[in-house]
Amino acid sequence: MSITRRQHALIHKGVQWLILDAAACPEPLWFARGAGLNALSLFRQQDEDLADSGPWLIAIDRESGVIDVCLRKNPLGHGSLWITSSLNQKALADELRGRLYARLPSGETTRFRWYDPRVLGPYLEDSPPLRRDEFLAPFDALIHADLNPYQHPYQYQLWQRNEAGESFVLRHLSLMEEI
Repeated sequence: MSITRRQHALIHKGVQWLILDAAACPEPLWFARGAGLNALSLFRQQDEDLADSGPWLIAIDRESGVIDVCLRKNPLGHGSLWITSSLNQKALADELRGRLYARLPSGETTRFRWYDPRVLGPYLEDSPPLRRDEFLAPFDALIHADLNPYQHPYQYQLWQRNEAGESFVLRHLSLMEEI
């Protein structure tokens, strides 16, 4: 599957943001910084020294260059989530940061790698609908690589609200058809 077709599919869906796992694929972050794109680390200040290896929220609206770099350097898609949201960057980053830290029953705080599609996909599919909807609330749409090795790179997973706007449902963003 060509990178151009995947890039067109993402642009056609109106992705505005890239959530990048810089530990898995740092090049799009370097590109974004060099291109002057808005990029915010999702780590809290106490983890600032880990930021270059952590999750980043990068504004990509109408910037096909960063999409191209990400697809070329991260062909399996394990380091990227593509999203649309009606929230501004600061509000969205605050919401996403809150999902990054989880309190264990012991009272300890740990990090949750939800920004990794290999973690997020099973988490969303196994969560009860109410929990899934609460988790996805800041998004209008969330797109990530399909983890099924027989489907990759022919489709992405697309989480969007149902027609009534009440709940999120999983759809497939096929990359086989002409765009």
